[in-house]
Amino acid sequence: MFPFTIALGVMLSPDSLMILGNGMGETGPLFLAFILLAMLAHVLTVLSYGELFLLYPLRQGEPVLLKAAFGSLPATVLLLCSRVMFVICASTGILATAGYVFNEVFVYWFPNLGFSFCLLGFLLMLNLMGWKIAARTQLILVTVALLGLILLTVVGQLEWSNPDRVGSIVFPGAKDLARVGVAGLLLFLGHDLAQMAGNNQQERRGSLVVSMLFAIGLSGVIFSTWGMVSLRHVPMERLADTSIPYAVAARAVLGQMGRIVMGVVVITGSLSAVNALLLSVSRSLVSMAHEGLLPSLFAGTKERPTAILIVLTVGVAAMMGLGMAGEPVLEIYTKAAILFWLLTYAAVHLAILIERVGPSKRRLPSHKAWHPAVAIIGFFVMLIASAALLWTDTAATELMKFMLTVSVSVSIFCLAWLGFKRSKIASGTTRIGGA
Repeated sequence: MFPFTIALGVMLSPDSLMILGNGMGETGPLFLAFILLAMLAHVLTVLSYGELFLLYPLRQGEPVLLKAAFGSLPATVLLLCSRVMFVICASTGILATAGYVFNEVFVYWFPNLGFSFCLLGFLLMLNLMGWKIAARTQLILVTVALLGLILLTVVGQLEWSNPDRVGSIVFPGAKDLARVGVAGLLLFLGHDLAQMAGNNQQERRGSLVVSMLFAIGLSGVIFSTWGMVSLRHVPMERLADTSIPYAVAARAVLGQMGRIVMGVVVITGSLSAVNALLLSVSRSLVSMAHEGLLPSLFAGTKERPTAILIVLTVGVAAMMGLGMAGEPVLEIYTKAAILFWLLTYAAVHLAILIERVGPSKRRLPSHKAWHPAVAIIGFFVMLIASAALLWTDTAATELMKFMLTVSVSVSIFCLAWLGFKRSKIASGTTRIGGA
């Protein structure tokens, strides 16, 4: 269950519910087709990750694969710009949303930012106590969030509102349609975090792929049914124009009780998303340090990666303390991390192709469900999706500038570390030769 709950973590965040509600409001039932296409695209990615687990069954294979295919620098830059940036930026917004919901729904006098800091401190303590405790808590959080969402969906299906309240479907323009369609791809972001679950690496050959596919399938069904319930109970114009379509729909379905249930869903979903990110990304960075891609300071143990957990948590706390949670620029930072993450998916597809059919192809048997066409189609889908998200964004110029700035800065850091590492190895070799 642990890989499954980790794969579901980011999918249950309030950001996913906002994308779903806005998408249903802008395109109506057509958004269900986008959800289905997004599921298929991510299934292709899961199949390529299945090949990754076959190629490197005893190691955390993602940095190893990217390093073997593209070199140490691109591998390190891609993983740091996608995962670390997403942890710090997305977690800031997610925890701020949870604090806002707690303040508005449950305890009016409690500062929303104070509650966000309490949640962050709780998650840090949880992960410092060990991955087993964090994993068990993740199971509870995901279960509560899913049950709350399923409850609202079932009640909403049984108690239809007046159909006359639903606005007419207005077919959007080509650019808006592309933006909404590609946004459906973001609903299933983070399924690959399941690769860091557990200690028994031998189980990766089958169980991780099944867990990732099951997480995509279950979330796709829940998103589709909840989206139709939201569309039935709330006018499309209202869903499209609000930043909290999930709360509006929950209140329309079950009144004040629906508002409370959705509040629980948002808070537990936020905790599950940030917990999954902290737990999996910290262990991934430990693996990168063991592969020589990061300084040995981070090469702790996967059970308690204390140094990395503290660095990530301090980064999120600093962002919230500086008031970035309410700044529009945080959205640009988070979008940049999402684009880097999609590019990482594309890189995994391409790296698997290089490993399987390139000049130095691996002779290990392939998974029955994988074919070179899977990686080719998946690579182009993720590449085109990244370009479409950038092209349709209202702040495309600022987003591009930030991505270039971050990638150059991280590249300089990585080059300095790799250069220092090589010089250290060279000096050690010289001393041995002289002796």
